[in-house]
Amino acid sequence: MTALLAPKRNSEDSGPRWSLREVRLPQRTMASVPFILSLGVLLALGMVGLLLLNTALQEQAFAVRDQQKVATQLGYRVAALETEVTEARSSTRLAIEATELGMVPNPYPAYLTLPGGDIVGNPTRMTGNEVPDVRYRTPEELAAIAKQREEALARAKAEAEAKKAEEEARRAEEAAAKKAAAERAAAEKRAAEKKAEESKKKGSGR
Repeated sequence: MTALLAPKRNSEDSGPRWSLREVRLPQRTMASVPFILSLGVLLALGMVGLLLLNTALQEQAFAVRDQQKVATQLGYRVAALETEVTEARSSTRLAIEATELGMVPNPYPAYLTLPGGDIVGNPTRMTGNEVPDVRYRTPEELAAIAKQREEALARAKAEAEAKKAEEEARRAEEAAAKKAAAERAAAEKRAAEKKAEESKKKGSGR
């Protein structure tokens, strides 16, 4: 095995050589500043819009709540009016109105047929004592009865308070009398002890 020298390359036979050169980094320009400013403006406008939308929604919620309260109050008012209408249409109210007009219950009613005009039944003149158990009280009478009941309750309350005050005064007098008796007994006891001591001293002095 023999070693041979490699042929030397000719500089003319070699291909073109590429030269290397330095590539400079691109310098920042001011074109990015307007973009950042516009982005900030858009963000600020979006936040302001959200704030305004939230405020508008809250105002609408308050308005809806107020309208609901008004609707509830109107519903109560309608229910009260319906109750008044039902009461005004009742037979009891009709009887009260008839009593105020001077009418009395008739146990012997008579009917008039129309259009003939025939009378069915026996018309009888009423005196007002035919049905003494049936009586409808007018609102004035009911108010007078309620007032009398309130006055009776007030009198009973005043009497109970007066009785309670008398009982407390009696107990206070008894307590004062007991205290005075105890003090008088204590004073008598002290006087007796003092007298016994004096007698003892006189006896020892002799």
